[in-house]
Amino acid sequence: MMKYSLQQLLLDIFFPSYCPHCQKAIPGRLLLCEACDRELYAPRFWKPDEESGSHLDGIFRFYHYEGGIKAALHGLKYSKREEYLSRIGEEVLFHRKDLPAFLQDSSAVFALIPTDPTRRAERGYDIPEAIFEPLCRALDLPKKSLLTRTRATRPQYGLSRQERQENMAECFAVADGVPAPATVILGDDICTTRSTLESAAGTLKKAGVKRIYGLVLASGHD
Repeated sequence: MMKYSLQQLLLDIFFPSYCPHCQKAIPGRLLLCEACDRELYAPRFWKPDEESGSHLDGIFRFYHYEGGIKAALHGLKYSKREEYLSRIGEEVLFHRKDLPAFLQDSSAVFALIPTDPTRRAERGYDIPEAIFEPLCRALDLPKKSLLTRTRATRPQYGLSRQERQENMAECFAVADGVPAPATVILGDDICTTRSTLESAAGTLKKAGVKRIYGLVLASGHD
């Protein structure tokens, strides 16, 4: 422990981390400073309205999609701010005490929403993978690549709700040779209109998955 503390102290002195919103120096490897974390951290579980025809049995988010969280995700998506990659995963892991009950389901399998291959190649990394990899390791949560992309899609940022739904419609397929688990937890970075999660969940429900939950870093829901 002392060796780790000394190493961390040296890192903090020579390679400090900064909050992506207020630019305050942060000790350790977390993403946000304490003040920004208190402002944005808003764990919430909700069930989409059944009348909407949702394929999801529930969604859990950690943060409001504002401030430093929004700045970090935009930096990763559009400016290659790779210094946020490990820190964003540590931020999620830091709040594991608030995790929802569905993560304790022994039948659950974790699956990432697959990133468009072109955008992943351009960035050189996968953002949802960076967000949830530390959490999956800590929980010993089995991961499987259940979905593939059937076509290229436009970035969702800036699109209307209808445009997002049309953009994501039938863009996923179940990976060849993968049996349908009873419960799937879909991990993604942002949930705004649910278009991406719903498209992926609908594909999995058709393949025989009984329960599907979304786990996202941030959402715009109150």
